[in-house]
Amino acid sequence: MADGDVEVYRVVTANRLRDGVIVYFNSDSGWTAHIHEATVAAGEESEALVEAAEKDAADNFVVGVYAIEITGDHQPLTARERIRAAGPSIR
Repeated sequence: MADGDVEVYRVVTANRLRDGVIVYFNSDSGWTAHIHEATVAAGEESEALVEAAEKDAADNFVVGVYAIEITGDHQPLTARERIRAAGPSIR
């Protein structure tokens, strides 16, 4: 890895259907509102996490399941996902 490169990992996110809260998938304990508690995957492992999370979408617990890219310290790489992880911009 060259200087300045960031290791990229993935976590799975969705919105909880009951209240619309942004949640992150933890393969051991279910969904959490805290990105740092999400299960982190590298490479193709994220596809398996998405498949596991989609079962909760089929059961109408969450909606809009997808994987996002994060750094090793759980910081989302895109502005959109940084805003989502920080919580509502207007309460």
